[in-house]
Amino acid sequence: MSTWRQKAIEIAPELKKDFQEPDLSPYYVFSTLLSVLKQAHIDNDLARIKSIYDYAEWCSQQKDQKLWNAAGVSFYEHLSDDELIFSQFTRWVKKSIYAAHRDLLNNRFGEDKMKQLDKFYGWAKPK
Repeated sequence: MSTWRQKAIEIAPELKKDFQEPDLSPYYVFSTLLSVLKQAHIDNDLARIKSIYDYAEWCSQQKDQKLWNAAGVSFYEHLSDDELIFSQFTRWVKKSIYAAHRDLLNNRFGEDKMKQLDKFYGWAKPK
């Protein structure tokens, strides 16, 4: 079993059967983990929240394009879809991850949210 699958199962063991499907993609894993993340925020389950963000960060740092791309387009890009999740964005997303995905986020988050995040992370447009 691939490492990315094993890590996903560790985060959400209740989804083990789904995450063992042969045609599983990391895009599906991330879209599913967004629901898990929302519930973890509602429950204030900090350990689970951290494990999901750690997984996304790990995937975004892999050489395999399907992993880092899935983290970007199926996870980070959707963190503004739910206000509760977005309200804690800066608590869980490191500056390096923000910088790596900023262009993608800019296309989805909207000007107000991007100004808020840029200010927090000290982002200045490259010259």
